[in-house]
This record gives sequence, structure tokens and C-alpha cells, in this order.
Amino acid sequence: MKKVDISLLILFPILAFLITIFCKTNLFTSVFLFFGVSSVYLIIRNKKIFLKSFYFSFLLSIPLSLFFDTLAALDKSWIVPHSIFPFRFFGLATVEVYTLGFLWVLLTVLFYEHFLEKTKKEKIVDRGMRYLHIICAVLTLIVLIAWLFNSVEMLTVPYIYFWFSVILTCLLVIFLYFYPKLLQKFILAGIYFFFVTFLLEIAALHNGQWIFPGTHYIGFVEIFKYKFPIEEFVFWMMLCTPIVLAFYEFFDDDRK
Repeated sequence: MKKVDISLLILFPILAFLITIFCKTNLFTSVFLFFGVSSVYLIIRNKKIFLKSFYFSFLLSIPLSLFFDTLAALDKSWIVPHSIFPFRFFGLATVEVYTLGFLWVLLTVLFYEHFLEKTKKEKIVDRGMRYLHIICAVLTLIVLIAWLFNSVEMLTVPYIYFWFSVILTCLLVIFLYFYPKLLQKFILAGIYFFFVTFLLEIAALHNGQWIFPGTHYIGFVEIFKYKFPIEEFVFWMMLCTPIVLAFYEFFDDDRK
């Protein structure tokens, strides 16, 4: 069944890509096609991993989206120009941004638990999660306080995408230094999600679902006439999945 599972998880994003391109779907629909369908399938296949994966994904993705995507929008590093919803959080980030963050992290953890984890930890919430609670609370408070005092613009950080990438990549390197046995599993998960996020990137750019209107990038990559920042290619497509899994292993799993 694992062979069937991985075959379907390769097929689903290909179908999502084709539907997004030819049906010109909106971003909300595309996000569900790329990440939601596969997540639902893995939950049906392995119900035991749902609660733990959901709790961690919600806790990590929402505060990080609130913090990073707000700062990215201020710096014009990454913008979703159109939304099916009539409002934006703090006038900047759309609902689609938070949906993308949550479903992507959820699928990442579900995939990791289903295919790559051999030792199963029964506890839904590890005691290490209390530290992640604190980190997420601090990031949330920074944005909320700035918004309450009508000073969100003060959070503008030039080259935020680059600096955010560097900081999290350094944390990944430190984590793997102490837990090198996890490298192989992180690489395997990273290969799959590079495939998924690359397809989503091309589809989203083709449909104008997101844009990169800023000037604070270290450079650009151009593939099939589609142009996007080096940070997007290296950080989100290649490194973000191992980074999420490092957070997951450190705060909510057994580091094995």
C-alpha cells in the first residue's frame, strides 16, 4: 500500500497543476488541490497521525504566517494581489496565505509520519511544545502590538526574505549537527516537496496568483519564462521542508 500511496501523492500535485493551469483556478482552490487533497488522503490512510500533525501544524504555521507574511508584504517581497475574501489581515496578508501555510505544514508532517517515521510517539503534545508556544506567542504579540499602536510599518525590514531564510537555515544546520541521523529522512521529504512546491510556483506565477514586486532580493531564477527570487527557489522549495521537520522533531517528536 505504501507504493500505491506514494504513486497517488505524485499524481495528485500533477493533476492539481493541470487543473490550475487549464481551469485558471484561484489561489484558494489551488492550495487545496496541491496540499488539501493529499492531506485528506493521508489522514484517511493513517488516522492515528492526524491529531498530532494537525495540532503542531496549526500552532507553527499561523503565528509564523502572521509574522513573516506580514513583514514580507510590508517589504513587498511576496504579494498575493487577489483574494476571494473581502479583507486582509492587518490590511496586508490574505486568507489564502494562512491557508497555504497551514495545509503545506500539515501535509509535510503527515507525509513524514506516514512514510518516514518508524518509531511512533503516542503523545499528541510533547512537553517541548511549551517552548514553541512561547516563541509563537512572542511573534504574534510583536505584530499585534505594532498593529494596535498603528505602527505596523515600523516592522518593515529590507531583505526580510533573505534574513528570515538565513536565520532558519542556520537553525537547521545546528539541529542536524546534533541529530545527523535525521538528515536522510529530511532529504527524502525535501525531494518530494521540492517537486510539489515547484509545480505550485509555476502554476501560481502562470495565473498571477502571487507576485514579487519588491526590489530587496539577492537575485532571480528564470525557468520556463517564469521569474522568481533566488530566496524562493533555495529557501521555500529546497530548505523549508527540512526546517519544518527540524522544528517538528525538536519540539514535538522523539528526534530519532
